[in-house]
Amino acid sequence: MAKNKKNKRSIDTYNAGSVIVDIVMLILGFVFLINTIMGKGDQVASIFVRAIGGILIAVGVLSAITFLIKKEKELFDWVIMIFGAAIGVFGIVIVIRPEPVISIINWIMGLIIIVYAIVIIFTTLGILRPSGANYWGFSLIFGLVALVLGFLVIFCNFATKILMIVIGITLIVGAIGGIANAILAAQARKAARKVLKAAGLDPVEGSGDKVQDNTDAGSSDGDDVTKF
Repeated sequence: MAKNKKNKRSIDTYNAGSVIVDIVMLILGFVFLINTIMGKGDQVASIFVRAIGGILIAVGVLSAITFLIKKEKELFDWVIMIFGAAIGVFGIVIVIRPEPVISIINWIMGLIIIVYAIVIIFTTLGILRPSGANYWGFSLIFGLVALVLGFLVIFCNFATKILMIVIGITLIVGAIGGIANAILAAQARKAARKVLKAAGLDPVEGSGDKVQDNTDAGSSDGDDVTKF
């Protein structure tokens, strides 16, 4: 039973809300894939890089606003402000001149996919598998495929059109693996809660029983005082 409690705590640490990120990756992957096939790969890459620049500008502006509204400023605040300003300036440069970043987009996208694939693999082996999630091997396969494709994007010199297609496929594979992880995590969490509830160890019910016990104890004390 202690093992079931441990499994439930482990599965609860996986944030199924990350499925939003997976959906964004899935959409982005199809955008890369379809538009490249239609001959608009360069435009998609330019828009994507400029979008990244816009995000960096927003981060810089937010750090500046946070710095200005803070009354007492310490050395750490100055460091964060300078760092945020540098990020914002870099974002402006990217928006104005996206070409240099587009030339290394294979490294950017490859590294993103590799990191995300590693997260999927570790989540599958470290959380889903020990928690008894069904079909955890499905997520593991997609994580491994995404990892291989990530290295392929970085180190293989494809023509631009083929590269954009491979990036699109890689994003789709990684997103499917992440979505599968989220679904399996939810199923494992439900199964663990069902086992604990059947054993009378459901945390919600346990809390209610504790409150009830305290209420009964309080009533008993009240009766004792009245009787006294």
